[in-house]
Amino acid sequence: MEVFYGGEKIRVEVGRESPLDSVRLPDGGYSILVDGRVYDLVAEQEGESCVVSGRQGKAVMQVRNPRSLDTDRTAIEGQAGLQRLNAEMPGKVIRILVREGDAVAYEQGLMVIEAMKMQNEIRATKAGTVRSIGVAAGNTVSTGDFLLSIE
Repeated sequence: MEVFYGGEKIRVEVGRESPLDSVRLPDGGYSILVDGRVYDLVAEQEGESCVVSGRQGKAVMQVRNPRSLDTDRTAIEGQAGLQRLNAEMPGKVIRILVREGDAVAYEQGLMVIEAMKMQNEIRATKAGTVRSIGVAAGNTVSTGDFLLSIE
């Protein structure tokens, strides 16, 4: 996705880790460092959109979650076939709550990963059977690393 901000074209890629550093400012805005450049931005929700503004202008963005798209299957049924779960951010596996071969229900807790000093429970995206687990308690994971699969 390419965004024009203050006449400058900025490329934003979603779905992979990008080198970025940010700080929350006392006024509620953010100071973001990208490729050696600093951007002071304020983000405000306006209906379905998010308006991000700074010294160089405004950008209106919409964040869409592909999991929320309309489908003829219920959330509990989920996608047909094998579903691979990957780490959404770097962290450390604290606990694994299931074993290979276990039957799991939709939204059942599968494992706990600590990221950014918070423990996050990874939940089943569909009902099914745990086919394989690619990590062990104590492992460090990076964004995109395979965690487990459900069929």
